[in-house]
Amino acid sequence: MKKLKTKQWGIFALSAVGWLFLDLMTKAYVTGEHFKPIILIKNFLYLSLQTNKGIAFGILLGYAFQLLASIFILGFLIYFGLQYLAEEKRNAFLNQFLLGIIVGGAIGNLVNRIQLGYVIDFIVLKPLPVFNIADIGITIGLILFFITTTKK
Repeated sequence: MKKLKTKQWGIFALSAVGWLFLDLMTKAYVTGEHFKPIILIKNFLYLSLQTNKGIAFGILLGYAFQLLASIFILGFLIYFGLQYLAEEKRNAFLNQFLLGIIVGGAIGNLVNRIQLGYVIDFIVLKPLPVFNIADIGITIGLILFFITTTKK
């Protein structure tokens, strides 16, 4: 594997840590005793604390399987993502940032799963399943990363 330069590693690491921090702080806010549900757009968008004992879209699987799968996927993302970043020059800054928010989000949900046995979700956008900041980073990051890496 080609060695990453400090700039490449720094952009990835900063975006991962930043997204993880944003995710954990928003989850701490909604789990605080003073938090009350917030209606942003009636019957469409609101913030309300919910727990998710499943994986993506609330699919229930055994805890041990979820934990192992999460760790495996995170390791895969980090290893192959960094390997890709070391080789690829096109869209370098954007891809480093996107990989960072994907990994930061994955770590945020993994931290919840390890600490609490479930993931804290709080963004309700009907008709989608309830989600959190980590899920936004993972989903948007993967979609944009796929688009930028497959574009010729």
